[in-house]
Amino acid sequence: MASFRTPPVDAMGVLIDGSNYYRELYRAMVRAEHSLVMSGWQFDTGVALLRGKDAAGAKTPVDFLHLLKHLIETRPSLRVWILAWDFHPLLAMEREWLQKLVFDWNIPDRLTFVYDSNHAPRGAHHQKFVTVDGELTFVGGMDVCEDRWDEPSHLMNNPLRLSRGEPHKPFHDVHCVMRGTEFAAAINELFIGRWDRAKGEPFDPDLLKPFGTFSTYEFENALPVPAKTVSIERTDPHRLPDNKDKPCMEILEMLVSGIESAEKLIYIETQYFSSHAIAEALERRMRDVNRPKLNIVLILNPEGESWREVLAMGLSQAQLIDRLRNVAKETQQNLGFYVTVPHCEPGEEPTRTTYIHSKVMVVDDRWLNIGSANLNNRGMGVDTELNVTVQGDEPELRAAIERVRVTLLAEHMGTEQVPPVEQLVPSLDALVNTTRLRFHPSPTEAEKTALSLVDPKLIPFDPDHVEPEEPDLLQTMGKALRQLFDQPRDNG
Repeated sequence: MASFRTPPVDAMGVLIDGSNYYRELYRAMVRAEHSLVMSGWQFDTGVALLRGKDAAGAKTPVDFLHLLKHLIETRPSLRVWILAWDFHPLLAMEREWLQKLVFDWNIPDRLTFVYDSNHAPRGAHHQKFVTVDGELTFVGGMDVCEDRWDEPSHLMNNPLRLSRGEPHKPFHDVHCVMRGTEFAAAINELFIGRWDRAKGEPFDPDLLKPFGTFSTYEFENALPVPAKTVSIERTDPHRLPDNKDKPCMEILEMLVSGIESAEKLIYIETQYFSSHAIAEALERRMRDVNRPKLNIVLILNPEGESWREVLAMGLSQAQLIDRLRNVAKETQQNLGFYVTVPHCEPGEEPTRTTYIHSKVMVVDDRWLNIGSANLNNRGMGVDTELNVTVQGDEPELRAAIERVRVTLLAEHMGTEQVPPVEQLVPSLDALVNTTRLRFHPSPTEAEKTALSLVDPKLIPFDPDHVEPEEPDLLQTMGKALRQLFDQPRDNG
């Protein structure tokens, strides 16, 4: 099993939920002097990085577009590059229109925004990363866009949780931050490979060299993880930047190896759970009669929230949950699938679950994986994804990984304490409904009926590998329309 790189880091932290990520990102951006590199599935110009008291005390604009404009105007050496997925037209109603034109019009100098359409057929660019001055790096599940901000309390009603002026759902996610020039250089290498392909011309790597801006920088919003090295894994059918013929499936290989190594515990958070390869790895581990019994916890969403999600992954998820529950019963393993509800005030009842957008796996509190890849088929083989892994048996590292897991689980339960690992699933089952945990409802009667009529593997929206096909006409038309608004300038 190989990773893209395993560079050393000077410091690492885990950022839980959008309020903490956006706070730390804001701190980094206002300190930037030379380079700011951003890659994402989605960007929104109006998203506020600081809110409430944080915003009131800020000395700069706090919304994304005007913060960038302020930084460009006040930092004469700063250059910004934004690489966004050239999204499918089916998502157009959910996206900010003419975004390149908005960036170009408002920040005409030293910021270059590029749409990247060089993904595999039926795929998407889903990597989410930021590097600052060649030294600080953010990687994880969160984009700088609307509908992502929330606080760890996940209140049912939070007046600060607004997108485009309207309330949005309770939202949970996880990101991480690394300080170190070699780690940033490795991520910038990935960025340059994609940028060259998207823009059709070479990027000068000297523009992203480190300047020591963050040599004494301390994280303020992250749980510290005392890792000495952090490995980087990819999903990429094009295998950028090395351009090998074989598609890159490092994330799947790393996750399977983690599952296979488990001796006591597997803890998972994921937006989608439809990957047959991951389900098969879990089943193999549960059926291994020569290994210790496990506690396996999965925090998921109850169902897809759009027709695309239901068709693409909802039925597969229901099928896999039912299958793994049967395997656990047969093998006497402790397996729990859960959803979590927001915090409600006395007399208030939750009207929905907290939306899980995180992509996290913890094994035995000695192995931690965080990134952009959901446990769906496309995240393992078709979309471009980026995850990082930390592992080791050093007591300080294990204690830090345990703290991350316990903090996450306590947040989902709405409690300060969580049960011990040895009887984790039976204890969580006993606490369902008395905490904010609920049993996952799948498969529902409606899902059982649909599964009796349709094989989810035949639904083409969640492929696990790339197949040659005719160009997507809608995608091609959407790209052509966006190119009408490309400006003839070039800021690098």
